[in-house]
Amino acid sequence: MKNKQAKKGSENNEKDRKKSGSSSLLSFGKIFFLLNLGVGLLAVYIYKEYLSPPNVPDVDLNAYWGSYPMNPKPDKSIRKYEVEFSDVMANDLRERLLHRRPFPPPLEDAGFQYGFNSNFLSRVLDYWQNNYNFKEREQFFNRYDHFMTNIQGLDIHYIHVKPNVDAGVEVVPILLLHGWPGSIREFYEIIPKLISKRPSHNFVFEVIIPSLPGFGFSQAPSRPGLGPTEVAVILANLMKRIGIDKYYIQGGDAGHAIGSIMATLFQTEVLGFHTNMPVMFFGVLANLYTTLGSLWPSLIVEPELQSRLYPQHVHLMHQIEESGYFHIQATKPDTVGIGLTDSPAGLAAYILEKFSTWTNKDFRKASDGNLLSKFTLTHLIDNLMVYWSTNSITTSMRLYAETANKRFLSMRFDDIPTNVPTWGIKFKHELAFYPDCVLKLKYKNYLHSTVVEDGGHFAALEMPDVLADDIFEAVDTFQLFHSSGKKPQNIQQPDFETAKSIYDFTVRDMYGRDIKLDKYKGKVVLIVNVASQCGLTDRNYHQLNELYQKYAASHDLRILAFPCNQFNGQEPGSPKEILNFIKERGVKFDVFEKIEVNGENAHPLWKYLKRTKSGTFGDSIKWNFSKFIVDKNGVPVERFGPNEDPINLEPYLAKYW
Repeated sequence: MKNKQAKKGSENNEKDRKKSGSSSLLSFGKIFFLLNLGVGLLAVYIYKEYLSPPNVPDVDLNAYWGSYPMNPKPDKSIRKYEVEFSDVMANDLRERLLHRRPFPPPLEDAGFQYGFNSNFLSRVLDYWQNNYNFKEREQFFNRYDHFMTNIQGLDIHYIHVKPNVDAGVEVVPILLLHGWPGSIREFYEIIPKLISKRPSHNFVFEVIIPSLPGFGFSQAPSRPGLGPTEVAVILANLMKRIGIDKYYIQGGDAGHAIGSIMATLFQTEVLGFHTNMPVMFFGVLANLYTTLGSLWPSLIVEPELQSRLYPQHVHLMHQIEESGYFHIQATKPDTVGIGLTDSPAGLAAYILEKFSTWTNKDFRKASDGNLLSKFTLTHLIDNLMVYWSTNSITTSMRLYAETANKRFLSMRFDDIPTNVPTWGIKFKHELAFYPDCVLKLKYKNYLHSTVVEDGGHFAALEMPDVLADDIFEAVDTFQLFHSSGKKPQNIQQPDFETAKSIYDFTVRDMYGRDIKLDKYKGKVVLIVNVASQCGLTDRNYHQLNELYQKYAASHDLRILAFPCNQFNGQEPGSPKEILNFIKERGVKFDVFEKIEVNGENAHPLWKYLKRTKSGTFGDSIKWNFSKFIVDKNGVPVERFGPNEDPINLEPYLAKYW
């Protein structure tokens, strides 16, 4: 009996264990299902909230920013304006500079590492007080036409320069946008370069340069809320007021942020966006990419540019070290503004320290911040005068508070795609670097980056020639983009055996654009195969530059250079490396994509050149810097070997003028 009971009890225990195990498996399955469901829902939430492109926010295109009561019939006229440095203001400024307190001496060998070196500051202030010619500089500012007009309740100031060119030259409008602590003054050296006709381009620029609201000569808003988005709307309305419906934009710093927003909100009006600070500080995906890229840098950035981004912690520490001003201006701009408004010495130290460190971080080691290696005291003080004479340093800094806040950041403009063609130029010492693959997350038609092995944050003032050259190349590409509706593509080449002239051929330039050579009709052309590491390089590049400078304008000479790596591997560089090489050499003539000039894969143009003008020992190109002269009908008429110096071709070229 006991055995039966024991057996029965054992069977019951076994059933309980099976039931318990089955229940445990069921519970585990439920937990696993719920965990997966939770992870899935979390992933959907993260994607929807942070990774998927947000919608373009609704913005008020007519928001009023002036003081109340609002004028029911506002003056919408465009009025002439002149910059004035009044005697009252100048005398007050000199008195403040004269009676400044003694500064604590800098630490030994500190340079600018603790901020502006007080010894050098005394030199700057003495120059401002005793040598800065207020009336002469007032005239300098007024060399271009200034205007004022009321937009959305604010008097907005702008410079408007129209070029004087011959009939047949296209005039295209461009909006130039400054940042902080810059001003309209940054663009004075670049204006003449943009309004002057170039032999290689059949257009010039009509230049519009506004003072941002609250900066310099433009009125500040009366109430909070005027951030980059609202400034973008004001400037778009300004362009309408002027009568310009479609235009290009160039900007850096705050000018980049505002220009980028305009290229997002007004994609039918903005024809192209050129930026000298191509960044996406607030892009969620962009920053995720760059962070993950620190594990495999080669996946997102070219090896030669990796040092501009990685090791990431090194660059992050530098940004933290240099961003103290940002935290102050984003939180308490009016507090720091009191001191800068009252003291010209404080204003000079605060602003000019940025012109040193942001031009090159290594300048911090120098006792004078190496400021005078890139700028003159007169030019730097010109920029200070924009802020001092208008009492606008506080109102300018408020833009940071209107940017680094929940309202603006929630708009996520850096995550909203734009189809406006975009071009960036990346100066070596810019405050931040973003790879092209990251920039293309927002700028769906990001066409090119020009990489410069010099320069910093204030490009228009520091390197106006380089920036102007790049703006022309960018707009040329933007025009090709619009004419084809997409990036230029390869065009079917003719048979070199039956071609009648070079005008039948198409070549690709260093920016990836397909260029039909009939653009050179009616011009004498010199075609050369080039290399950057050849023993003939220095002499040939120098003399080709000399020929171009002498005869491009006077006799319509055009030089077409084709890099080639077939001769002892002396042109091994990537397109960007070749571009940097020719920019360092100051090359103004046209340089095209690297090709082959001999063999089956030789470019059809070069097959045609060799067929029509054979060499001394056969058709093949013997070495770098072989040269062909092409007459005004596009027909090759002379051929010269590598050892013939370009300058010796002058009498031969003259036969075909």
